[in-house]
Amino acid sequence: MMHELIEKYFEHNLTEEEKLLFNKLLVEDPDFKKEFEFYSELKNAVVVSERQKIKKEIQQFENSDDMPIFNLKRYLPYAAILLVMLSLWFIFFSNNSNNTDLYNSYFEAYPNTEVSNTRSDMNDKSVIEEAFIAYDLEEYAKANELFDLALKISKVDYIPFYKAISLMELEQHKEALNLFESVNWSEAYKEKSMWFKSLCFLKLNQVKKAKKELTLLTEKGTFKSSEAKELLSKL
Repeated sequence: MMHELIEKYFEHNLTEEEKLLFNKLLVEDPDFKKEFEFYSELKNAVVVSERQKIKKEIQQFENSDDMPIFNLKRYLPYAAILLVMLSLWFIFFSNNSNNTDLYNSYFEAYPNTEVSNTRSDMNDKSVIEEAFIAYDLEEYAKANELFDLALKISKVDYIPFYKAISLMELEQHKEALNLFESVNWSEAYKEKSMWFKSLCFLKLNQVKKAKKELTLLTEKGTFKSSEAKELLSKL
């Protein structure tokens, strides 16, 4: 998601909605800003190299009565610089793309196993029930807001758990990760939170942390242990 926005920015293909998101991420998300600056420096380095080459050619032409004779050796340093830059670009963005693909392959919202919902008599529903109705309907923005209200009423840990999943669905992985790391999880949700926390790390390209979390999960050998082993083998 992040690198796609950056690529579209430099290609001048951002929609109005994407422009708003781009500017918001640039101000609020340090990882996005770092990725943008890396890509910008990469492009600038190539441009500067090309400008220097053209300037040198013009100077040689102006200082000579004859047309400059083509010499392949003159272009080798620039070709080397360009090759290095393109290689760095390819490695950086292919890794990010691979992590995103893996994330999409393994992420699936955890089903509501806590609150049985019947969608009649909505006026009689509690905030917690309304939050889970929104969650079940995949209205994750609404569910996230309702879970915030629910947390003011109850401290049971399944509420922040499902709120974190809602945040992941909303592509707010840093906020979800903060939630996974800040809660003292009960045994019922400890391993579940580890699995989804590892996916947040993966989505944020923090591969070492993702591996560490997945390794701990495989050692427990219960929730998602086979998927954790499989994902580890691909990182």
